[in-house]
Parts: sequence; C-alpha cells; structure tokens
Amino acid sequence: MIISEVNSTIEEKLKIFKKNEYPAVDAEHYGDIQPNFDPKEFTLVANTGDIISGYIKVSINLDIAYIDSLLVGADNRGKGIGQKLVEQAELKSKELGAHKIWLETGAKWAAKSFYEKLGYATRTILPNDAGHQDFVLMDKML
Repeated sequence: MIISEVNSTIEEKLKIFKKNEYPAVDAEHYGDIQPNFDPKEFTLVANTGDIISGYIKVSINLDIAYIDSLLVGADNRGKGIGQKLVEQAELKSKELGAHKIWLETGAKWAAKSFYEKLGYATRTILPNDAGHQDFVLMDKML
C-alpha cells in the first residue's frame, strides 16, 4: 500500500470511489432519513442609510447551520443590529432546512454573553485554542 496526496491523475478515480462507497456508509450512519448533503451559505448585511453597519455569514451543511462570522461596526454596537442579524440568520437557516445552529467564540469575549442572551448554550470549551485563547462551542435548536 502507498499513501499519496491527491493529484490530477487520481482525482477522477477518487470521485468515482466516493460516489460508489458513500451511499452504503450514509445508509449505515443515517438510516432512511438522510440529511441534506448539499451545502449552502448566505450573508446578510445591515445597512444604515447607504453605509454597511454589520453583517453575518452562515453556512449550512447536513441540516446544521454554522455562524461563520458576525461583525457590527464599532459605531453601531449596542443598537440591536447584531441581534437582528442573528435572528434573521436563524429564520433563513430554518427556511433552508436547518434544525440547529452553532458557532465558536472566545470564552472571555463579550460575544459569549451576547449569544447566551439569544438562547445559545455552551456545549464545550476548547482550551488553548486559536491565539492560545480558550474558545467555546455554542449552539441553539431552531
């Protein structure tokens, strides 16, 4: 047996292998009710006049939404823009078939309490993560 990196020569063989092998594994793992394997993503933008005041980017995979990023401009924080972006992202995620939404944030960042106020629960702590800071994984059922 030889382990090698995928290159253009074996890329097509890998596609065929996956097409042939995944259906049986998916049936074993998920049974008759298969999750949606077609990933989606969207970005919502909040505008104040003609100026962008914030945005949220969400990806959905296997019927689970993930908040990739949320950013509200410094001059617009504390005005409910972040909350409205999250609420709209949750609604759109649900419309697209997601039943749950999750995110990562710093364990000591203000964002953690922001998400807690919106009903997100901490599921685990990731010690010494990005930038040697503790992070948390949070989620909420939609």
